[in-house]
This record gives sequence, C-alpha cells and structure tokens, in this order.
Amino acid sequence: MSGAGRAYRGAMGMYPEYKEIPAALLARLLEHPDDEEWVDGLLFEAGDPDSGAAPGWSAAASSSPLTDDELRTRFTWPHLTFSADQQRRLGGLGLGKYPDPDWFSHLLVAADAPERIDLTGVLSDDWDERNAAWENIVEVPVQVAHHSAYRTGDVEYGFHTDVPCYGIDGYRTAQDLTSVWDTIERVLAAYPEFASRIIGQFEAEIRYYHGCVARGSVDLSVCW
Repeated sequence: MSGAGRAYRGAMGMYPEYKEIPAALLARLLEHPDDEEWVDGLLFEAGDPDSGAAPGWSAAASSSPLTDDELRTRFTWPHLTFSADQQRRLGGLGLGKYPDPDWFSHLLVAADAPERIDLTGVLSDDWDERNAAWENIVEVPVQVAHHSAYRTGDVEYGFHTDVPCYGIDGYRTAQDLTSVWDTIERVLAAYPEFASRIIGQFEAEIRYYHGCVARGSVDLSVCW
C-alpha cells in the first residue's frame, strides 16, 4: 500500500487488526501476493448473499495445524490458562478505530527502556489519573515490525484482496512476534509489583502474543 493510500484510508477511518495465521499459509500467500483471487481464496470463505452474511476467515486461517498434544506441550505460561479450543483457534487482535494508538505497544516500549518508569498512573483505576499518565506514554515512538508482500519499483505493497474494506498492509514473521513476547516477559519481570495488573488490563493482547508464539504463527495487518 502506498503512502498516499495509507493517508486516504486514515482520513476515511479504519479498524486495524492483527490476524494470526500459520507460517505455512503465509508462504503460500507470498507466492502470488498481487493476485487477489489467490489471496482471497486462501484466506476467506464466501459469505451468503441471501442472508447478508459477510465472508469469513477460511479454515486454514482459523485453526492451528498442530495436534492437540503438540499444543498442550507449548501452552505452558503459568499466568494464564488456555482451553483446548483457545489453543487451537488462531487469534485476531483489534486495535481500535484509527487513529487510536496501539496502547499496549506504547506501554511495552516505554516500560522496556533502560530507565525504570512509574506505571502507577497508567494502571490506575481512576480514569483522570490514567488519562494523564497515558499522555506521556503515547509520546514514546513505537517502531512496529512490518514486512511488505512485494514491491514494484520504489513502492512497497501488501496483499491484493477484494474482501476486507481497506486491505492487508503486510505481515509480521514468527521472529517478529517472538520479539514482542520477549519484551512482554522482560517488562513483567522488571515490574513484578505491577505484573498482575498489566496482565489484567492487557489480557487480550498478552493472550494473542502468547498464542502466536506457542503456535509458531505469523500475522497479517488487516484494515477493516
């Protein structure tokens, strides 16, 4: 997607989401990333025009190819429990309507800096105190790993698709997601007095990244 395309879509409003998929499925997508029939055929199942049901994610993009026994040996993090269904099911992480920031990424980058910061306000139950504290956190620049599917000349593109409203910008590798998980573990270890509150406030995000790493997955950046 070009810079102009991103600016236009930002002006229209969008809901960015990370969608976990198996690494083998990404490899197949990258065979023809500019062919929307190829991409959509791998990622989506057709909707039902009669009922108005929208297209949904394909079985290959919804469930881990690992066996239940393999999954059980991988989901060993002691702070959260995962049912058998949660271990199998590939996750999606909504980030909120554009231009809301990815709050969790900002927190991780700020808290993973060499100098220790005070997380009391950020994790406060008081709405005003929390908002004031977040103003400082979101000023910390966040560099999110992002890989384009292909390039034409000097322009990099994501995947061609005719299904999501806005498109698929690109992807993150298993190594990228493992790096995020490593940061999560460093932050929890560095702030033991806040660990349970961080997990409670950002459980959805932590479940997502742990699931990706446990399954050895990659993910797509999808804009709805």
